[in-house]
Amino acid sequence: STGVTACRGNLGVFAFAFVSPMINFVTVIVQFMSLVSFLGWLGLFDSWSSNLDDYHETSGAVQFGISVTYILFTVSLYWTSEVIKNITTVTVSGTIGTWWYSPSEASSCCSSAVMDSFKRATTYSFGSICFGSLIVAILSAINSMLRRAQRDRRCVLFYCVIRCIMLYVQRLVEYFNKWAFVYVGLYGYDYMTAGKNVMTLFKSRGWSTVIAHSLVQKAMFMISLCIGLVTGLIVALASSLVEEVAVGFGASGIGLMAFFMSFYISIINSSTLLSVVSTSTDTAIVCFAEGPAEFEENHPQMSMRMQETFSATYPDVNFGRADG
Repeated sequence: STGVTACRGNLGVFAFAFVSPMINFVTVIVQFMSLVSFLGWLGLFDSWSSNLDDYHETSGAVQFGISVTYILFTVSLYWTSEVIKNITTVTVSGTIGTWWYSPSEASSCCSSAVMDSFKRATTYSFGSICFGSLIVAILSAINSMLRRAQRDRRCVLFYCVIRCIMLYVQRLVEYFNKWAFVYVGLYGYDYMTAGKNVMTLFKSRGWSTVIAHSLVQKAMFMISLCIGLVTGLIVALASSLVEEVAVGFGASGIGLMAFFMSFYISIINSSTLLSVVSTSTDTAIVCFAEGPAEFEENHPQMSMRMQETFSATYPDVNFGRADG
């Protein structure tokens, strides 16, 4: 509830979160057009249109160029997506941090906290965001290629084992990134320093169990799934009336198509919205570990509720002052 309350007082944090899928879509189109142009420059389309002998003479070089281009293109897609997502994370974290320590500066829709956090995310902290996002992008691209390589029945077991290991490594990095980028948004540290400091903070406070058992993301996923299903069913039922009329003109399957389209759109929109809530909750956990005294001073009622809830859930963990 602390994260939701903080977001409610700074609704501007949702602005970039809603715009980010459109930005991502535009960048994907630009990257795809660049890919087609580069493949044309490599002569792929010329080899297709030429005779068979010319194709065999150039296929080796063309295939090598296609493989390298595919790898770079895959990394680029994942990297762009991660950068856009993490800009939102750093912006939300900075805003929640300002609300935590200086609530007077984060008390309106487009407060100075929102604007300053977004500026830092796209300027001062942009290098850290790109670096951390690149690590995840490379791991995602490797897993994507391993998934394709599993089609080779001769080495399916080998690729399966390697992919399981890489997926585990990717999840560890994503887990590290989640907390590291919160710290980047709060204090403006570089990526490696932020990750080291936040893990040291949790370890020194004895909060490793708390962050390991966090169910926020799973809860957000289930909520998004329920929203998508409910929206899809409502749209499908409404479109069934249209389908009865459309069948007379030779059209059918409108209800099913409407369900999947509305389900997909609802999942994207709700996930985008709830990702802000999830990040704000993660930020509140970090701030609660870092500055419980400031929280108690600036938001006494929420501080009391948060301490009671956490103490009841984790009775062996100290949720008071850091020096306590």
